[in-house]
Amino acid sequence: MFQVTIWSVPPLLSMLVCVGTYLRIRPKKRVPGMQAILALLAAVMFWSGAQFTGSLFTDLGVKILVAKLAYFGIVLSPVAWFIFAISYTRRQMRLSTTALNLICIVPTITMILVMTNDWHHLVWSNVFLTQADGYTGMVIDHGPWFIFHAIYSYALLVVATTILAWAIGQSTGQIKPVLAVIFAPLVVCLANLFYLSDWNPSPWFDLTTLGFAAAAMILDGGVLRYGVLDSLPVVRDRVVEQLTDGVIVINTEGMVIDINPSALALLGTTRERLSNKPITKYITTVPLDDLLSNRMENIDIRVGERAYDVTASAVDATDPNPDVVLVFREVTQRRKIEQDLREAKEELIRLAHTDSLTGIHNRRFFMQRLQEETERVRRHGSNLSLLLFDMDFFKKINDTYGHDMGDQVLRAVADASMEIKRITDVAARIGGEEFALLLPETDSTGAVQIAQRLLEAIESVKLPMIGGSRPTVTASIGVATVSVRSEDMENVLNHADEALYKAKHAGRNQVCCADIAC
Repeated sequence: MFQVTIWSVPPLLSMLVCVGTYLRIRPKKRVPGMQAILALLAAVMFWSGAQFTGSLFTDLGVKILVAKLAYFGIVLSPVAWFIFAISYTRRQMRLSTTALNLICIVPTITMILVMTNDWHHLVWSNVFLTQADGYTGMVIDHGPWFIFHAIYSYALLVVATTILAWAIGQSTGQIKPVLAVIFAPLVVCLANLFYLSDWNPSPWFDLTTLGFAAAAMILDGGVLRYGVLDSLPVVRDRVVEQLTDGVIVINTEGMVIDINPSALALLGTTRERLSNKPITKYITTVPLDDLLSNRMENIDIRVGERAYDVTASAVDATDPNPDVVLVFREVTQRRKIEQDLREAKEELIRLAHTDSLTGIHNRRFFMQRLQEETERVRRHGSNLSLLLFDMDFFKKINDTYGHDMGDQVLRAVADASMEIKRITDVAARIGGEEFALLLPETDSTGAVQIAQRLLEAIESVKLPMIGGSRPTVTASIGVATVSVRSEDMENVLNHADEALYKAKHAGRNQVCCADIAC
């Protein structure tokens, strides 16, 4: 009743190859089409297991029963291959439930006819045992429905293989995985046709499962291990292909698994050169962890000379480690315009706070800073000093040497005040020939010292000769200092102005202090 021969090895080998492949790729079941390829492997495992079991028995009844059970794998294999092809290209080709049910009609009828073959013999017209070299095998004469089912199965394989080869070719741009998906079903078909042909020297032995073993190895080496199924299909809606925005899909390791033409142009590469390379090879300014996180919203990334606004979102929000879609929108021109506007705004602010003739601050800015520093004195109890000065006999310089010389004098005095002032001080032109120097954190002694140095700097100004003489420039300076104890802090400018008039009435070219502090 039992037999152990070499003819049991091919179906056993096929089953082991399929089991190994199934276990290896099962963790990737979230990949589009993976459920269908797992179903295909399971169907072939069942088919091979049934054929292996049948090879161990010599009883005709057992062999027929096992052969009938094998048809569960036989009818499911081409359907699973077809569903895998459609699932992989799901963005363009969607299979409705109705279409799937229609595809399964012929396999369902085949299973029913196989199980009831003794009543009608439409699948097997005759079944008998034969012996050769010590092996007892079962020879089957096939009926008309078997021929119909075979043609239907081959049609599914051809259509699915054509779709899948085109999709993978579009996805990877490489020939190896395309040839793998073509030759794998071709090997199965050739093995099956050889079994059914008159050339088969052992008509009791079905070579189809051996063909599936070879096909599984071809798929494993050319497609599964090649990483094609790790990527989302690139056979997408045309709108994605033609988007001007770059779209890149990366996995948790940062590998680029899908990309549209705009993104390829953005990175300056091709699908072939991009294969098996991480995104960080092309985008070096942002860490991979940031690219994979949901914090990436409207982040600027520069690629070469161009700027891109990048958003990131998970492909599957329910997956704890999802693939991530990066959308790159070029904003180079917008960023340039924004930068120009910022610079223009800064320039307007500078001009609003700057005296156009001398280049130092104007009265408006000075009064704003004076108010701020006065408030600081009130809060923190520090000192604040103010120097107010103007040119001696400036009208005479204008009348004698002209207004151009007068302008040069004003610019020279402004330069002198900028050289004397400290970083925290504020120099400003607050009137025609009137200037001010705001000295935060400075008591009256320090203010007088700075005023004396400023007086010397102004007196040392060298002006060009005009008509054999050059103008002499001097200034009168009024100093006012306030502290938290001062009762009239807000009028520090008036006090400095009074000290300035005191200096002028005392003979000019000197420093005088207001009575409130000096």
